[in-house]
Amino acid sequence: MIRILNGKDISLKDTASFIAKLNQQEVHHIGFCGTNPEEIQNAIKEDVSEMTGAVEDGKLIGWIGADIDKDTAEVWGPFVGVEYKSEVAFDMWRNLLDKIPASVNNFDLFSNKENKFVKKFAERLQFEQATDQAVLIFQKENVEKLPKTDLKELTQTDHMAFIRLHDEAFPGTYYSGQEIIERINQTQKVFILKDGDRLAGYAYVEAQPAYGEGSIEFIAVDPVFQGKRYGQKLLSEALHWLFSFDAIGEIQLAVAADNQIALKLYLSVGFKVKHELYYFEKQRDNSLV
Repeated sequence: MIRILNGKDISLKDTASFIAKLNQQEVHHIGFCGTNPEEIQNAIKEDVSEMTGAVEDGKLIGWIGADIDKDTAEVWGPFVGVEYKSEVAFDMWRNLLDKIPASVNNFDLFSNKENKFVKKFAERLQFEQATDQAVLIFQKENVEKLPKTDLKELTQTDHMAFIRLHDEAFPGTYYSGQEIIERINQTQKVFILKDGDRLAGYAYVEAQPAYGEGSIEFIAVDPVFQGKRYGQKLLSEALHWLFSFDAIGEIQLAVAADNQIALKLYLSVGFKVKHELYYFEKQRDNSLV
């Protein structure tokens, strides 16, 4: 008999192992959930607000979670064992939805294009397909092929110019320019490139060496200075710094599949396409149940 349980009542270690095993296969892959059990376990602790599991005879056979940020929930899953029917996913979804605050009105879901199971799940719940995403990867052994640019870190002198450039390039995003400045520390840096006395571009990067992870959160070049390969210089500096941490072996990031300018930039420095993802989104209504 299959039982639907609060995910917090299930061993976190078992959950992470279950997700890691399935997420290594493109036909089960959910974007941004990872394939390393330890990293997944940490991500669930830090990011997943609500979760639901399905158990049969004490064995975990399904899991779904939600990473909630203000009025939006990113859906992690559903992950379901291959021998079980899709109704397990919908039973977990109904249980999960009951736990999500009414203030959450938007749901996002990223699934591999080879994951037909989750595509059908999203379509049945009347999610709409938004812009597809490309997951890119850069391996540490390739960083030595990139020139060292010796760019400078952001200082107070350029704070106002940085805030202006960031907020114009990424209006309404998850960190404002001022918030990024407040986040700067030994593992979170803003590298800048200047043309004369003017700020021409920047890259904001974060390293998590304890988990072997690093990310390029934002990169932007002032439109006045575009076409001068400043984006490549910023990326090169960001990658050299991230890979200065011994524990970081690769960098992954996601780009909208139709953003040809960004794709061209990342591919030009050596990133490779690892996954192609569907991006589904949905507003809360009765069709969610």
